[in-house]
Amino acid sequence: MNSYYFILGVSLLVILSYFFDIIAKKIKVPSVLLLIGTGIVLHKISQQYQWGLPGLQPTVNVLGLVGLLLIVLEAALDLKITKEKLPLIIKAFTTALLILLGTSFAIAYLIYGMGLTHDFYTAYINALPLSVVSSAILIPSVHFLDEEKKEFLIYESTFSDIFGIIAFDIVLMIPQSQGNIIGKVGGGIFMTVLVSLITGYILIFLFQKINTKIKFFLFLSILSALFILGKIMHLSSLILILIFGLMLENYGIFFKGKFSKIFDKNKINQVKEQFKLITFETAFLIRTFFFVLFGMTINIDGIFYENVVIIGTFILLLSFVVRYINLKVFFRGKSLFPEVFMAPRGLITILLFYKIPEQYKIPYFSKEVISFVILGSGILMMLGLWFSKKKTSTEEFELYENFDHAHHSDNNPLWEELYENHEK
Repeated sequence: MNSYYFILGVSLLVILSYFFDIIAKKIKVPSVLLLIGTGIVLHKISQQYQWGLPGLQPTVNVLGLVGLLLIVLEAALDLKITKEKLPLIIKAFTTALLILLGTSFAIAYLIYGMGLTHDFYTAYINALPLSVVSSAILIPSVHFLDEEKKEFLIYESTFSDIFGIIAFDIVLMIPQSQGNIIGKVGGGIFMTVLVSLITGYILIFLFQKINTKIKFFLFLSILSALFILGKIMHLSSLILILIFGLMLENYGIFFKGKFSKIFDKNKINQVKEQFKLITFETAFLIRTFFFVLFGMTINIDGIFYENVVIIGTFILLLSFVVRYINLKVFFRGKSLFPEVFMAPRGLITILLFYKIPEQYKIPYFSKEVISFVILGSGILMMLGLWFSKKKTSTEEFELYENFDHAHHSDNNPLWEELYENHEK
């Protein structure tokens, strides 16, 4: 009977998550907050009725590792590189990098200055996860902004995810460099990129040759295996996932000249859409279970400890000050509201925090601080959306409800026409 209840519970969570996505768009509340809230409520109910729950942390860690891979792949499959969008992409790329670096160093100096650790490297490795903007939370929440700012935020948050994950891997490599940081890290990245390009060409070549129905999870399994092997070999293996996704989404750039004769673009395009759909659907499931389980592991009383509130508030303040300064440079003369508040922390922050090696964890820099920052940044984004002007009509909003990565990345003519009319 327990297995029946388990299946029922899982099914209800997926259904609930789907409705949370719909409700979130209407009331301008990040669906992730609703999922975390569901986890907190379930934890309270289990305590009240004294239901024995198994240790959730190992499950959260496994879901997090799979989620990490899928988020990078999902982000790469969402990056359509075209000449028209190149200036916007460069601006988003630069802003994401500068905000990530500025925020991570500011938070690291805060941790170091408060005496939580006397080693700046330890302070920085704890600060980096808190500096990553969550595209998984932000992208579904930007329907009400004008076209330029909306696209900028989509690209910026996507780059922030990618940069944050790769930067964290690179920072972890520093102690192994034995003084030759540039040589070791640079050499590791060069080798990773080279192997990634070769692997990407081989995988996509096989991708178009396999005619069986069972192929998509086969390739996800291959990518997962390569990801883990890269970790064992101390390579930034997420670069491999990133490059594979970019090559698949932008095959017109990578398969020119002689390569165009070897690769069938029609076949790749046909299979790519199905691959993207399965990737996005799987990422949706992972996010749902991850945030609910994360909510169940939160010590809600611990979030309101005085030290947690003080440290968390300063981290949020520094994050938004750095963001405001950078956006002010790139959007001179334009209103920065509510964009300055569109910087939620989410799954990447949690995943990277769990990946911090034991010797670099700070005793007084607990999971409660991470939870406070995630919830706080989500609430600030929600308030920013509530007080922003609505940019869409009822008819446009219904169409926006069906927005997904595929529509955005493929430059759907319906969207382009909507945007042009809306701007007029």
